[in-house]
Formats: sequence, C-alpha cells, structure tokens
Amino acid sequence: MAFISSVIRSKVLNQDMNLDLFLPNDYLDKVNLTKPQAIMYFLHGFGRSGKYAKEHTAISRYARDNNMAVVYIDAPQSWYSDGVRSGNYFTYITEELPALLKNIFGLEYPREKTFLAGLSMGGYGTWKVGLSRPDLFGAIAPLSAPSDFQSVVDAMKKVEDGSNILGFKTFFNTFGDDLELGEMDDPFRRLKKVSELPAEQQPRIRVMCGKQDKVLDIYQQNVKLDRYAKTLPLADYKFWQWDGEHEEVFWDRAVLHAIAFFLENDYDEQEIRKWRCERE
Repeated sequence: MAFISSVIRSKVLNQDMNLDLFLPNDYLDKVNLTKPQAIMYFLHGFGRSGKYAKEHTAISRYARDNNMAVVYIDAPQSWYSDGVRSGNYFTYITEELPALLKNIFGLEYPREKTFLAGLSMGGYGTWKVGLSRPDLFGAIAPLSAPSDFQSVVDAMKKVEDGSNILGFKTFFNTFGDDLELGEMDDPFRRLKKVSELPAEQQPRIRVMCGKQDKVLDIYQQNVKLDRYAKTLPLADYKFWQWDGEHEEVFWDRAVLHAIAFFLENDYDEQEIRKWRCERE
C-alpha cells in the first residue's frame, strides 16, 4: 500500500491544505503500471481531520483489496460548504480538488468510477456535495449523517449565545447569522431535485446509520429522511441500519458495505465470513 501525505496550495481557500491519498500499489504491475480501478473521496466528521477515519477504521485495507484509491479530505468545521464567513470548501472539493488530483497525481476517473462517502459531519457533506453535483459522483454513501439538517440548525438557534456546543459558532460562520438554509444545504430538497433527473443521471445512494445513534437524534433524522425518500422516484436508493452507535466500530463496518456497494461486488459478505470462527 502507498500512503501519500502532501500539502497542496488551494487558490480557492487561499491557503495550504493537507491532502492524504491512499493508492493500492500492491496491485500495480511492475512493467505495465495501471492506476486503481476507481476512486473514493472520503469526508471526515466534525472536529476531526482526514487522518481520523484512516487511522480508526480499515478503510485503506478494504480499498487495497478492491484496487481503489482513496482521497482523505480535510475540511475542518466547514460543513463542506462555501461559508458566509469561512472558506469555500464546497467549491474546493467539487472544482479545484478534482483538477489538482488530475494534474498532480494523474488521478482522473469517469463519474461511474468516482464515489463519495463520509461519516457524521462528513455524512452531511456527502448529502450536500453528492446531491448537488450528481455529474461528478456515480454513487454516494452518507454514514451516520445529520440528515434532517433543518432540525439541527433550528436547535442551534435556541442555544444560548456564548456556548460552543457542537461547534455552535461555526454554524453562524457557515450559514450566516439567520441560519437560513438554501436548497443545496437541505438533504430533503436536494433529494427531491435529484429525483427529478433521469435515472441514469442520479447517483446511486446507500444511507447507513446505527440504531442506537443518539447524537443529535441522528438515527431518527435518518428514519425521517428515509420515509420521505421512499415517496420519490429515486433510481437506486436504500437505507441500511443495524445495531450501532456514533463510533468507529459502526463506521468500519459501514465503509466495508459502502465499498462493496460502490463496486457492486460481494466483498463485504466475503470479509464478514472470514471473521467468523468455530468454537468448541
């Protein structure tokens, strides 16, 4: 496996950005070098960095087994948005980063081989980025995502000034003093918009959330969005849920399922079978 830790200059953000890549060089032919078969952009959670998921789950090993490149993106406390008083992270991810990956690392893939996943805040970012740019991503997997985001910002409006619970102040830096969400900020409205596209232009979607995820009532948020999604003509949408909380054990299994879903294989089933043991 090859891990590439780099610092790139972002003109959009006007700052240097950490960018971690995983490349499955184990599978490269020594004479006729071939690039990975697909690429996954991975979005981290609130208060974390791109290194968090890499170090706390087996994402890179799962990607290696499937000859997939992974881009671990840093976007601290950004909600993956072009903020009112913060950086233009949405533009960075959707416009500048793909060009940098192509020009610097030679990583360029068609839509059907470009995937997006993220956990917690990164799950929300997966909704926002993936549904706003279905031309870029062939499939998306929001994991433990704040999905009824209007309820989240409504709760932030009631928090007393001066508190920084769950990054209270960053909501205002991102969405403005009135905390008014635009269409692209709201997964409900974006799902409706995407459902109006021809089936072949819609991203395939797998939502995953633990049944015991009580952070911001995220599980209930996902149930609510799932009910709405099932009323829409979405081409390939499913909500997968099982016992789990807002933590790494759940996310490790979720990423395993996400990669198998992206590549439309049974890798997850094969791996889970390996974990079973016979006991006397």
